[in-house]
Amino acid sequence: MAKITLIGAGSVVFAKNLISDILQFPELSGSTITLMDIDPARLETARVMAERVVRKLGVKAKIEATLDRRKAITGANYVICTIQVGGYKPGTVIDFEIPRKFGLLQTIGDTLGVGGVFRGLRTIPKILEIARDIAEVGAPGCTFLNYTNPMAMLCMAADKAVGVPMVGLCHSVQGTSQQLANYAGLHYKHVTYRVAGINHMAFFLDYKYRGKDAYPLLFNLLNDPSFSQDKVRFEMMRRLGYFVTESSEHQSEYNPHFIHHGKDVISKFDIPIDEYLRRCESIISTWKKAEAELIGEDGDIVVNPQTHEYGSFIIHSMETNTPRVIYGNVPNTGLITNLPDRCCVELPVLVDAQGLQPTHIGNLPPQLAAICRTNVNVQELTVEAALTGKREHIYHAVMTDPHAAATLPLDKIWAMCDELIEAHQKAGLLGDFAPTIKNTGRAYAGLGDRVIVTLEPVKALASIAGQSIEFTLTAVNQGAKAFSGKLIFISEAGEVVAKGGAVSLKVAGGATLTKQVVLRPAAATSLFLRAVSNDERVVGREYIYTEPRVLNVSAEGGPVPVEIEFMANKLLKGGLTVKGNKLEVTGRVIDTAVKIDEKAPWDASVVEFFVKGPHGAVKQFFLLPRTKGATVLGRDFKPVKDVTFKVAIDKGGYDFRLAADLAIIGVVEKTGDPFYMDFVVGAGALGDAHGACRVGWNGSVRSSSRSGHYALVTREGH
Repeated sequence: MAKITLIGAGSVVFAKNLISDILQFPELSGSTITLMDIDPARLETARVMAERVVRKLGVKAKIEATLDRRKAITGANYVICTIQVGGYKPGTVIDFEIPRKFGLLQTIGDTLGVGGVFRGLRTIPKILEIARDIAEVGAPGCTFLNYTNPMAMLCMAADKAVGVPMVGLCHSVQGTSQQLANYAGLHYKHVTYRVAGINHMAFFLDYKYRGKDAYPLLFNLLNDPSFSQDKVRFEMMRRLGYFVTESSEHQSEYNPHFIHHGKDVISKFDIPIDEYLRRCESIISTWKKAEAELIGEDGDIVVNPQTHEYGSFIIHSMETNTPRVIYGNVPNTGLITNLPDRCCVELPVLVDAQGLQPTHIGNLPPQLAAICRTNVNVQELTVEAALTGKREHIYHAVMTDPHAAATLPLDKIWAMCDELIEAHQKAGLLGDFAPTIKNTGRAYAGLGDRVIVTLEPVKALASIAGQSIEFTLTAVNQGAKAFSGKLIFISEAGEVVAKGGAVSLKVAGGATLTKQVVLRPAAATSLFLRAVSNDERVVGREYIYTEPRVLNVSAEGGPVPVEIEFMANKLLKGGLTVKGNKLEVTGRVIDTAVKIDEKAPWDASVVEFFVKGPHGAVKQFFLLPRTKGATVLGRDFKPVKDVTFKVAIDKGGYDFRLAADLAIIGVVEKTGDPFYMDFVVGAGALGDAHGACRVGWNGSVRSSSRSGHYALVTREGH
């Protein structure tokens, strides 16, 4: 006779049904049933219950109970898993309370969504331990029957990491097929169906009554005002054309179309927020009474007829070579051709003495495959996080979840995941994951541990020929370990340009160091400098200098031309004059769709004006062309009074006049000082959905960060 092991036998209600189902088959009535749980009290309740079932049925089954999982699995022909890792408290409570704080509501949270991701992360390690025990000490061909959620994630992880014969079992297919018969008023005995997809999101591809399509009866219910059940699933059927297997409360959190849209939608579709918490609390509050009923009053236990759970039928078919078709969750080995390879799919499985033989489905209807893939993405990334220990994939799993993505921006998703990880680790439910660069989805190792070195000249450079130039060196150590080493600075020509040949650098972990270095390049008109170190952690951002365009406003004898071209057209055409400290630029901008955005000026119609003195910082002004009262904003987006900007807008664009006193705005100290300047024009008419087209006067649209390419304005004669 077979040895059948129940891992998580403390789930006594479910264990009772499984044991009763198995032992009501005469061919299995002499089996050895081994019960295992980590809770001694629950395990004892399960043992008493099982022995009373044996006596009630009058069979010769042997009941064993142990706290030792490996002992329980040794020699087993079948291992049935019904575990829950983390329990209601702290596991489930953490899964609900932290997301709720961020505004993410859930109904069940055990299969997908952020609750499903974290339940998967804490459960996968235990499932893999069970699978490895099966591979190592189970009987040859031992079959793993998993009832634990999140079903697809657990089965996918076990297949990828271990690879024992395994099937995930859920009652949603047979349960929903009976529900549909009740809804449509059909005799279930004459109902046939074909279902395929993924767990909790499989679809009735066929639903027939006495051999005829029964879907018209289901669609007719959509127009029946007296019918108001299962609203989410019927709404999804209305839109997709097929009925889904798992309940409305589950479906509402598997896609972005319901909970996210607020109270009115939640009320309209009767979505029970926090439903799983209420169920758990109800079970806990009535456990003592339920326990007494389970084991029977005075030893007299009630044994119900066989349920529709597949577990007992699989074991019976394999032991007796009785062919049966069940619905199971198995690896996708080309079974559903428009879902990813090796993802976990739910479909018909033939079972006999040869074991589990999944049915080839082919392509799902494209809309069904598409919505399944949104869930598979989350499952795959969760499994990847669990198997590799890479923290970044936890964020990736949640950011691709349809409900979370519709509800929260990315920074909130990251913060929520961080809190969930920390809470799980404090509760001992998760181990360590490889760190990431803070607030990113990139692994820390090999990238986040780098020391990034940058150079900026202390003074604006008018010329570099044969000069000793003082630079500010900034070194940011993103790693946790201190860095100590030497840097050399090399020009494009390969010359070492640092005084003394090398610069010593010591930076504590997580710290930033700035120091002054003097470099003497030989190049006359251009310079490319980079920091070099024998330590692979050092990444040097090149300093690129090209001798600036020089505008001599005195020598020109009139306005100096200022032109910005875009695709051979003059986007801006004007002239620059400087009299004393008074700067004036007049011209015209071609923009047939002038639009303003004060919060993000660079995404709309704008003239960005950058100006810098020989020693000061870059000053940036946003010049907003308005029909009534053109506006000038500073870098802080606050209005600036010391720079004037006047426009006249027509259908083709606008004429403008820019005026500023260079001394008042802090660019020059005395009349005649040289200064640097640049323009970037944003044209709304040439933009796209992401913003305006931006074109720089001196070839760069990043003028706010670097000034090496600015035009140098000189005034000979002063």
